[in-house]
Amino acid sequence: MSKTIPYLFICLVFLCTSFSQAQQIGGATTGSEICFSCHKDQAKDWGTTWHSRSHVDSNPLYKAVIDYMSRITYQPEAGVLVECAQCHNPKMTIKEIADKDSFALSEALKIKTAQTERVEASVKDKAIKDGISCNICHNVAKINETSNLQMRGFKAVEWGSSDTIYGPFEDDGRARIHKSLQKEHFVNPNQLCMVCHFGGERSGIEIYTTGIEYTQSGSKETCAECHMSTKRQGTIAPEIKKTGVTAEVRDIRSHLFASARNSNVLEDTIELTATSSGKNFVVTLRNLTPHKAPTGFGGRSMNVKMEFKDASGSIVNVQTYVLETVYADKKGQETIPYLAAAIKSDTRLNANEIRKLSIPKPAGATSVTVNVTYRLASERLLKIINFSDSIFNKEYPVKSINVGL
Repeated sequence: MSKTIPYLFICLVFLCTSFSQAQQIGGATTGSEICFSCHKDQAKDWGTTWHSRSHVDSNPLYKAVIDYMSRITYQPEAGVLVECAQCHNPKMTIKEIADKDSFALSEALKIKTAQTERVEASVKDKAIKDGISCNICHNVAKINETSNLQMRGFKAVEWGSSDTIYGPFEDDGRARIHKSLQKEHFVNPNQLCMVCHFGGERSGIEIYTTGIEYTQSGSKETCAECHMSTKRQGTIAPEIKKTGVTAEVRDIRSHLFASARNSNVLEDTIELTATSSGKNFVVTLRNLTPHKAPTGFGGRSMNVKMEFKDASGSIVNVQTYVLETVYADKKGQETIPYLAAAIKSDTRLNANEIRKLSIPKPAGATSVTVNVTYRLASERLLKIINFSDSIFNKEYPVKSINVGL
């Protein structure tokens, strides 16, 4: 008996250790936190992005839009979130609500059912709260190409093994808790971006049309060149030291996914010039991007503000031209993109478009200051949903010039 106990103890320790390692390997791509210790630079960049804030708890505008849609459509907020999760949280366990009427009634009466509990648990699941993260993009094993704008997000991809990271490189033998496998949609990354940024459709209105705009432009630039970074020589996870394996120096990019809040990407969006021409002042805007300006979320806008001043520097007149899309519901009333039945107007700049604005010179004006600014949410949209927030109320500078008249 005395010999048997130590033997059983050793077996038990071995089994527990093996199980623990299996849990670690198997769970390697189920949460982003495990990636951060080795991939510090990528984690730091990603933490500044809207990808990291795609869950409703991290984005106050998204929350306000969900609340508004819930009120207008008489759907429970959780039900709206499940629909939006197609791209916002593509690994949410509940993909659709089988009986929407029953779910809505149960939520309204605050009656807990098996369905409401499953939906609530799915929406609040910690595993999806870090948004579009490492375990979303780098777990895509295959993309199913389709022209159907409703087949986006999780409907367009096939997830890979939980112990494998899919990316632009083959396994270099240095990773401790995952395998690496090269995939074409990382070598030519536009295809991966277009999984969510190519479409989405409600009531026949196209939403998130950046990919469509890009395709129509005929551009050869990749999304990564502008929104990640130019390639630089470096190593992925330089902190990892593994005996007998040397880190390979390769062409890598940052994971900044550049936007107005975390980069100077706006500086390369618009070329701005202006001249005095007879009785008129002419502003010329040139879109330098291979998609519309602004693009993405349909509630964004750009303002071209012209302040005319007299000889003393006092403002005598202000003119503002707004680049935005205005949506209308079935009654013709202005609404948000997701509830629209028609596009009322679209003054955004097309890809590579040059547009001239001719404004009569106000009496007494001797100079003009032109400021082009960008808004993450237009004044129109914020008024519709009755929402205010310092980030979304802010006008981010794009270009500015002063011209004598």
